[in-house]
Amino acid sequence: KTFKLADIGEGIAEVQLTEWFVKEGDTVKEMDNLCSVESDKASVELTSPYAGKVVKLYHKVSDTVKVGSPLVDISDRSAPAAAPASSAPAAPAAAPAAAAAGGGGGVQAFKLADIGEGIAEVQLTEWFVKEGDMVKEMDNICSVESDKASVELTSPYTGKVVKIHHEVGGTVKVGSILVEIQTGGGAAPAPAAPTPAPQAARVAAAPLG
Repeated sequence: KTFKLADIGEGIAEVQLTEWFVKEGDTVKEMDNLCSVESDKASVELTSPYAGKVVKLYHKVSDTVKVGSPLVDISDRSAPAAAPASSAPAAPAAAPAAAAAGGGGGVQAFKLADIGEGIAEVQLTEWFVKEGDMVKEMDNICSVESDKASVELTSPYTGKVVKIHHEVGGTVKVGSILVEIQTGGGAAPAPAAPTPAPQAARVAAAPLG
C-alpha cells in the first residue's frame, strides 16, 4: 500500500522532508512514526496508517514533497495474519463476522495520527463527511486544531463512511478512532441484508412454540 502525503491544511502545497524514522526492509506497526516533514508554518511527524514491511522510500531527507505524492510503500501483511485468528475455536461467534467483513473488503478504522510537537490531543473543528458518504483516498475527512496548528486530515482509504466517532467541538486523543470506512465497494451490504430475516422469523415463531 502506498502512503501519500496528506493535505495538512493552511494552503500548504509542499513540505520539506527533514527526517526518516524507518528504512527499506523495516517492519512497522500502525501509528509508528515514519518521517518528519516541515513547512514554513509547522513541523509534523507522520505516522503509518498500515502495519507491514517498508518496501520503498520515495524521497531522501531534504527533498521537497508535494501534497498527494507517495512517501513510502508498505507491504500490508494484516490480512494473512488475521486468518488463523478467525478460525480460533474459542470464539465461534467471531468467525461469521470476520467472513462478512472480508467479503466486502472490511471496515478500516482511521485513527488520529501523532502530529508531533508533543501534542497529545486535538479539538475536532469540522467534519467534511457524514455517515453514508463515499470517500476516495486523499479526500478531506475532518479538520482538527491544537494549540499550535490547525490541520485537515485526509482519508487513507477509498470506501463508504460507516461510523463517525466524535462530534464537532469534541476532544480527540492521539490514537483514537475518528471514523470507520467500509472498503471494497458495495459488496458488504449484500450478505449483511438477509441476516435480520432469519432472526425475525425466530422471534415470530417463539409465541407459537
